[in-house]
Amino acid sequence: MRECCVESVMSSSLPSLYRMPPDRGLMDKRSSGTKGNKKRLTYALTANADGSEKLPPFVIGKAARPRAFQKKTGAQLGFYYRNNAKAWMVSKIYQEWLRDWDEKLRQQDRHILLLQDNFSGHIKPDGLTNVHVENFKANLTAHVQPNDAGIIRCFKAHYRGKFISRAIDRYDNDVSPALIYEIDQLEAMRLADVAWREVDTTTIRNCWRKAGIIPDTLYKPSTTSTLSVPVSSLLNSEPLEGVDHAEKDISDSLNQLEERGVLQKRNRMDLEDLLNPASEEELVGEISDEEIFQSVVDMHEAEQMMEVNGGYDVDDDVVDEKPTRKEALAAAFTLRSYVADINEPFARKLEGILASFGRQTRLEEAQSLETTYITDYFSRK
Repeated sequence: MRECCVESVMSSSLPSLYRMPPDRGLMDKRSSGTKGNKKRLTYALTANADGSEKLPPFVIGKAARPRAFQKKTGAQLGFYYRNNAKAWMVSKIYQEWLRDWDEKLRQQDRHILLLQDNFSGHIKPDGLTNVHVENFKANLTAHVQPNDAGIIRCFKAHYRGKFISRAIDRYDNDVSPALIYEIDQLEAMRLADVAWREVDTTTIRNCWRKAGIIPDTLYKPSTTSTLSVPVSSLLNSEPLEGVDHAEKDISDSLNQLEERGVLQKRNRMDLEDLLNPASEEELVGEISDEEIFQSVVDMHEAEQMMEVNGGYDVDDDVVDEKPTRKEALAAAFTLRSYVADINEPFARKLEGILASFGRQTRLEEAQSLETTYITDYFSRK
């Protein structure tokens, strides 16, 4: 019998209100009469016990191709993205994801143990060879799920911090205070992608250890280990310091909003409400088995209607007007001029990035030009 290495991997799904402002007053105004129209994405996060590997997030939205996707698919934009009318995990797309992963593991000659939430959409497909699936027992998830031990909180804290910092940048660039929190789905997904990358190795390890479901021997250093640990992780000595650091960034950003007079202290949301809003839990409770079934039917109908709608779904996604190539190149030139006199390593690195950006942008512009002939400018009688 061939021996194999079994890795313990956890996965869980969470709904996220990606446009939610940190302002209670603004939340009250926007939520009034729009309960059924909350903009949300569901994220399935998966990582192994020693923190050495994280899968790209499995993202679920409502539209197959939101306007922000510019008629591209999620895969073309670099995401594992699926959709249904409720933006929620259903067995059909869960099984597709798990079969894809099982095939990749088979090619790599790897076997894993997948620990996951006991959720109705997590129905294991038949025929898996390299993934052994175990669900947490009902009512135990909050106690033994490593994601619930801090990984999800850290991910959401990084996202909220970046979202608020983005709002500050928009305000400082003369965007109306009423619009600084507007964000389209693609940009929100990109912010979340960065947030997931910043959930570091040490945070993941410590959350697994806190859950108490893996022997401590797994975490002892091995002379044969090839684990690469980020330098930032080595600085984290406290059990959940990664989470604390992310939450501090949120507090600092909220303070900056207050200093600018954009956020009134009485309307400022506290961290707990910001990271775990009650409305997210309501989303889960709102979904019945009948609604899940209907969402699959709606998904197929939406796919059939995409050509009629110009290649994207009809949705209410906000898409900011993007700068032109000329404006982007001018901004890059301004930045290069600004950092030229800064004698710091980051300035030299930024110069290189901006130079590459300029070359690539000009190349794309040249490739987009169409050949014309002088006769094109004369009308034919």
